[in-house]
Amino acid sequence: MSSVRSYSKEEQSLAVNILLLAFSGDPFQRYLMPDPSIYFQNSTIWFNNAVSQSISIQALLGTEDHSGVAVWFPPEHAVQFEALEETYKDFPSSIQKDIFQYFGEFETKKPKDAWYLEYLGVDPRSHSLGLGSLILKNSLSKIDDLHQPAYLESSNPRNMSLYERQGFNTVNKFQFGDGPPIHTMFREAR
Repeated sequence: MSSVRSYSKEEQSLAVNILLLAFSGDPFQRYLMPDPSIYFQNSTIWFNNAVSQSISIQALLGTEDHSGVAVWFPPEHAVQFEALEETYKDFPSSIQKDIFQYFGEFETKKPKDAWYLEYLGVDPRSHSLGLGSLILKNSLSKIDDLHQPAYLESSNPRNMSLYERQGFNTVNKFQFGDGPPIHTMFREAR
Protein backbone atom coordinates (compact mmCIF):
# COMPACT_ATOMS: atom_id res chain seq x y z
CA MET A 1 0.00 0.00 0.00
CA SER A 2 1.18 3.53 -0.77
CA SER A 3 2.49 5.82 1.97
CA VAL A 4 1.15 9.33 2.69
CA ARG A 5 3.22 12.50 2.62
CA SER A 6 2.99 16.25 2.08
CA TYR A 7 2.82 17.38 -1.53
CA SER A 8 5.02 20.13 -2.95
CA LYS A 9 4.24 22.96 -5.38
CA GLU A 10 5.70 20.78 -8.16
CA GLU A 11 2.94 18.24 -7.54
CA GLN A 12 0.06 20.74 -7.70
CA SER A 13 -1.14 19.64 -11.15
CA LEU A 14 -1.04 15.97 -10.09
CA ALA A 15 -3.20 16.76 -7.05
CA VAL A 16 -5.65 18.75 -9.19
CA ASN A 17 -5.93 15.86 -11.67
CA ILE A 18 -6.65 13.40 -8.84
CA LEU A 19 -9.46 15.68 -7.63
CA LEU A 20 -10.87 16.12 -11.14
CA LEU A 21 -11.20 12.35 -11.45
CA ALA A 22 -12.38 11.79 -7.88
CA PHE A 23 -15.10 14.45 -7.92
CA SER A 24 -16.43 13.81 -11.44
CA GLY A 25 -19.37 11.96 -9.87
CA ASP A 26 -19.66 13.98 -6.66
CA PRO A 27 -23.29 14.99 -6.02
CA PHE A 28 -22.56 18.61 -5.05
CA GLN A 29 -19.76 19.33 -7.52
CA ARG A 30 -21.89 18.02 -10.39
CA TYR A 31 -24.98 19.88 -9.12
CA LEU A 32 -22.94 23.06 -9.51
CA MET A 33 -21.49 22.01 -12.85
CA PRO A 34 -23.70 19.42 -14.60
CA ASP A 35 -22.20 20.04 -18.05
CA PRO A 36 -19.03 17.88 -18.42
CA SER A 37 -17.06 20.57 -20.29
CA ILE A 38 -17.89 23.19 -17.68
CA TYR A 39 -17.12 20.68 -14.92
CA PHE A 40 -13.57 20.07 -16.19
CA GLN A 41 -12.92 23.72 -17.03
CA ASN A 42 -14.25 25.24 -13.81
CA SER A 43 -13.37 22.45 -11.38
CA THR A 44 -9.77 22.84 -12.54
CA ILE A 45 -9.97 26.45 -11.33
CA TRP A 46 -11.65 25.40 -8.07
CA PHE A 47 -9.17 22.62 -7.32
CA ASN A 48 -6.13 24.73 -8.27
CA ASN A 49 -7.38 27.41 -5.90
CA ALA A 50 -7.70 25.00 -2.97
CA VAL A 51 -4.59 22.94 -3.70
CA SER A 52 -2.29 25.95 -4.12
CA GLN A 53 -3.46 27.44 -0.82
CA SER A 54 -3.11 24.12 1.01
CA ILE A 55 0.38 23.55 -0.42
CA SER A 56 1.45 27.04 0.66
CA ILE A 57 0.81 26.10 4.30
CA GLN A 58 2.17 22.53 3.99
CA ALA A 59 -1.30 21.06 4.58
CA LEU A 60 -1.80 19.10 1.34
CA LEU A 61 -1.33 15.39 1.96
CA GLY A 62 -1.43 12.63 -0.60
CA THR A 63 -0.28 9.16 -1.46
CA GLU A 64 3.23 8.54 -2.70
CA ASP A 65 1.84 7.02 -5.92
CA HIS A 66 -0.39 10.06 -6.60
CA SER A 67 -3.65 8.17 -6.39
CA GLY A 68 -5.26 10.12 -3.54
CA VAL A 69 -5.08 13.54 -1.90
CA ALA A 70 -6.49 15.48 1.07
CA VAL A 71 -6.78 19.28 1.00
CA TRP A 72 -6.62 20.61 4.58
CA PHE A 73 -6.67 24.04 6.18
CA PRO A 74 -5.71 24.76 9.81
CA PRO A 75 -7.92 26.45 12.39
CA GLU A 76 -8.50 30.19 11.88
CA HIS A 77 -7.25 29.97 8.28
CA ALA A 78 -9.34 32.02 5.87
CA VAL A 79 -9.60 30.14 2.58
CA GLN A 80 -9.62 32.60 -0.32
CA PHE A 81 -12.38 32.07 -2.88
CA GLU A 82 -12.02 35.16 -5.09
CA ALA A 83 -10.43 33.12 -7.89
CA LEU A 84 -13.66 31.10 -8.17
CA GLU A 85 -15.93 34.08 -8.80
CA GLU A 86 -15.29 33.99 -12.56
CA THR A 87 -16.87 30.51 -12.64
CA TYR A 88 -20.14 31.55 -10.99
CA LYS A 89 -21.53 32.80 -14.31
CA ASP A 90 -21.57 29.18 -15.49
CA PHE A 91 -23.85 27.89 -12.72
CA PRO A 92 -27.22 26.83 -14.11
CA SER A 93 -29.39 29.94 -13.86
CA SER A 94 -32.38 28.01 -12.55
CA ILE A 95 -30.52 27.00 -9.37
CA GLN A 96 -28.22 29.96 -8.69
CA LYS A 97 -30.30 31.12 -5.73
CA ASP A 98 -30.03 27.66 -4.15
CA ILE A 99 -26.28 27.46 -4.85
CA PHE A 100 -25.63 30.71 -3.02
CA GLN A 101 -27.76 29.48 -0.11
CA TYR A 102 -25.43 26.47 0.10
CA PHE A 103 -22.40 28.76 0.07
CA GLY A 104 -23.87 30.87 2.86
CA GLU A 105 -24.64 27.79 4.91
CA PHE A 106 -21.09 26.45 4.42
CA GLU A 107 -19.69 29.69 5.77
CA THR A 108 -21.95 29.88 8.82
CA LYS A 109 -21.63 26.19 9.78
CA LYS A 110 -17.83 25.90 9.50
CA PRO A 111 -16.17 26.20 12.93
CA LYS A 112 -13.17 28.54 12.95
CA ASP A 113 -11.27 26.54 15.60
CA ALA A 114 -11.06 23.24 13.68
CA TRP A 115 -8.97 21.81 10.88
CA TYR A 116 -11.06 21.93 7.69
CA LEU A 117 -10.97 19.12 5.13
CA GLU A 118 -12.07 20.85 1.95
CA TYR A 119 -11.48 17.87 -0.34
CA LEU A 120 -10.53 14.21 0.04
CA GLY A 121 -10.29 12.43 -3.27
CA VAL A 122 -9.03 9.14 -4.66
CA ASP A 123 -8.58 8.29 -8.32
CA PRO A 124 -11.55 6.02 -9.22
CA ARG A 125 -9.15 3.32 -10.50
CA SER A 126 -7.91 3.04 -6.91
CA HIS A 127 -11.28 2.99 -5.14
CA SER A 128 -11.96 0.28 -2.56
CA LEU A 129 -8.25 -0.18 -1.76
CA GLY A 130 -8.40 1.69 1.54
CA LEU A 131 -6.54 4.76 0.26
CA GLY A 132 -9.12 7.28 1.44
CA SER A 133 -8.99 5.70 4.87
CA LEU A 134 -5.18 5.69 4.83
CA ILE A 135 -4.97 9.37 3.90
CA LEU A 136 -7.61 10.33 6.45
CA LYS A 137 -5.98 8.29 9.27
CA ASN A 138 -2.59 9.82 8.51
CA SER A 139 -4.04 13.33 8.42
CA LEU A 140 -5.98 12.89 11.63
CA SER A 141 -2.94 11.46 13.40
CA LYS A 142 -1.11 14.75 12.75
CA ILE A 143 -4.15 16.74 13.92
CA ASP A 144 -4.44 14.56 17.03
CA ASP A 145 -0.79 15.31 17.85
CA LEU A 146 -1.89 18.96 18.03
CA HIS A 147 -5.00 18.07 20.11
CA GLN A 148 -7.26 19.93 17.69
CA PRO A 149 -10.68 19.13 16.19
CA ALA A 150 -11.49 18.55 12.51
CA TYR A 151 -14.46 19.46 10.33
CA LEU A 152 -15.75 18.57 6.85
CA GLU A 153 -18.82 18.72 4.63
CA SER A 154 -20.00 15.73 2.63
CA SER A 155 -22.57 15.45 -0.14
CA ASN A 156 -21.67 11.87 -1.00
CA PRO A 157 -23.54 9.24 1.05
CA ARG A 158 -20.93 6.63 0.05
CA ASN A 159 -18.30 8.51 2.07
CA MET A 160 -20.26 8.88 5.31
CA SER A 161 -19.15 5.56 6.82
CA LEU A 162 -15.49 6.36 6.07
CA TYR A 163 -15.75 9.61 8.02
CA GLU A 164 -17.73 8.00 10.83
CA ARG A 165 -15.11 5.24 11.22
CA GLN A 166 -12.53 7.96 11.76
CA GLY A 167 -14.57 9.62 14.53
CA PHE A 168 -16.57 12.24 12.64
CA ASN A 169 -20.19 12.79 13.65
CA THR A 170 -22.87 14.55 11.65
CA VAL A 171 -23.66 17.90 13.22
CA ASN A 172 -26.03 19.37 10.64
CA LYS A 173 -27.77 18.36 7.45
CA PHE A 174 -29.14 20.86 4.95
CA GLN A 175 -30.51 20.90 1.43
CA PHE A 176 -31.77 23.62 -0.89
CA GLY A 177 -34.07 23.12 -3.84
CA ASP A 178 -33.24 20.00 -5.82
CA GLY A 179 -29.62 20.03 -4.66
CA PRO A 180 -28.03 17.15 -2.76
CA PRO A 181 -28.19 16.94 1.04
CA ILE A 182 -25.02 18.18 2.72
CA HIS A 183 -23.82 16.70 6.01
CA THR A 184 -21.51 18.82 8.13
CA MET A 185 -19.32 16.57 10.24
CA PHE A 186 -17.14 17.30 13.26
CA ARG A 187 -14.47 15.30 15.05
CA GLU A 188 -13.58 16.33 18.59
CA ALA A 189 -9.96 17.03 19.53
CA ARG A 190 -8.09 13.99 20.82
